[in-house]
Amino acid sequence: MPFALELFFDPRCESRLRRLVSVLRETQIGGTILIEDVKARFHITLAVCDHVHEPTMCQVLSELAGKTPALPVILSSLGLFPGAETVMFLAPVVDEELLQLHRAMDARLPEFTQSPWKLYKPGRWVPHCTLALKLPRDGVQKALEYLMQSTFPITGELVELGVSEFEAGVVKRYVCSYPLQ
Repeated sequence: MPFALELFFDPRCESRLRRLVSVLRETQIGGTILIEDVKARFHITLAVCDHVHEPTMCQVLSELAGKTPALPVILSSLGLFPGAETVMFLAPVVDEELLQLHRAMDARLPEFTQSPWKLYKPGRWVPHCTLALKLPRDGVQKALEYLMQSTFPITGELVELGVSEFEAGVVKRYVCSYPLQ
């Protein structure tokens, strides 16, 4: 099963994101899967790998978290990954600190995996916080109308670095997690 290396939000920001998703739930757009439906915490994914050496991976994450201060985050825009299974997300303002952490994580991946997903490599990575998956095309406008009534930007901090193992898009377990300094 794949593993996602993720940054998690502070509790206040998480609470605002939960309220935003509850607005989407009220739209009752058929077939839509919300992030909470897949047992995932709100997050920004830094990397995804198919096979890992778990003890080494957790050690690397512990080291990186111990050297990384909490990162201020501003979720300032809505985005879509269009396709048959459209994904709706919030996009953070990308700053040098976030890019540095992403590059540092990417540089350490060979220590515990030989199978990182290319979509998360530097130069290809689109940092985002997923809100909804499998949003039907005819539901995009309705979801946008509801979300546009919310107050943006959403500000907070990225305060934790962790790993989830997932299958078919659903989180099966959280492997390890470490607070940022």
